[in-house]
Formats: sequence, structure tokens, C-alpha cells
Amino acid sequence: MSNVDFEKIASLPISVGHLIAAWDILANKLSGTPFMESLTEYEKRAVWALQDLCERSLAENDVSPLPEPEWNALVAAAKEYVRSIPVECLD
Repeated sequence: MSNVDFEKIASLPISVGHLIAAWDILANKLSGTPFMESLTEYEKRAVWALQDLCERSLAENDVSPLPEPEWNALVAAAKEYVRSIPVECLD
């Protein structure tokens, strides 16, 4: 096994629009689905921890909870923004 420091904090550059969309997928699309239930405990924990990181990062970037109609509009705009993100396997 290599000498990888699992405690080292990785830098992951991600735009706020991408972060909103990713959080929405983790929190609202995967949560409670049969797919999530099929994961092992460590896989679920990894997904939940990523969701927590997304939530903290959104707060750190001044994206706070909004009334539902406004939040839904923000998520819709983030979804549209994601269409412009380069994806290696698609580009």
C-alpha cells in the first residue's frame, strides 16, 4: 500500500453553481432511494459526508436557505448552469 495521507485535506475547485446542483442531487435525488439503500454502510457514509461538506461549503459561500419557491428557482438556474460545465467523457 502506498503512503497516502488519508487525513490530508484535498483541494477541489468547484463553482457555486456546480455545488448547488451536486448538493441537490445528493440531498434530494439520492436520499431515501433504493439505490442508496443498496449501498454498503461505508458507501452511504461517504455520500452523507459529501452532502455535509457541500452544505458547509454552500454556507461558507453565502448560499443560505431560501423560501421554497426561491430555492427551487436557484436550483433550476444551477441545473441550467451545469449544462455549460466541461465534462471530459462527453466533450
